[in-house]
Amino acid sequence: MSVLTYDPKKLLVIFGGQQLTGFSEDDMITIRPLGDGMTIYVGADGEVGRSIDPNSCFEVEINLASTSKSNDYLSNAYNQDRDNGGGKKPLMIKDLSGSTLFFANDAWVQNFPEAGKGRQIGAQNWTLNTGAVTDPIIGGND
Repeated sequence: MSVLTYDPKKLLVIFGGQQLTGFSEDDMITIRPLGDGMTIYVGADGEVGRSIDPNSCFEVEINLASTSKSNDYLSNAYNQDRDNGGGKKPLMIKDLSGSTLFFANDAWVQNFPEAGKGRQIGAQNWTLNTGAVTDPIIGGND
């Protein structure tokens, strides 16, 4: 049995051509589908069917340290989107130590994160929404 390795330094998050850096110490990324995927239907007589939800949009949570310069980039993208609709950008998440690959042609910052300041460095939890995503891979590691 082989030993598999995950290296968080090899997780690339690129939004609008800019690599995001300065992730928080805990969860870096959460990728959440907004659709239901496959929905099962069971009739009164036991006949089973299923439907495919056409919603292939996702919500992506990106957790940055409050000191990260990527907070400025995401703030500017959100402000640009609010000003003129120009904040929609491609988003790619790729694990170079594994097979995870997520790509959206269109993604945008949903809103500003809650921001707090205290004695220690905190986290800024950004939420991005995507348009339709085709064939994402949430994979394992090498």
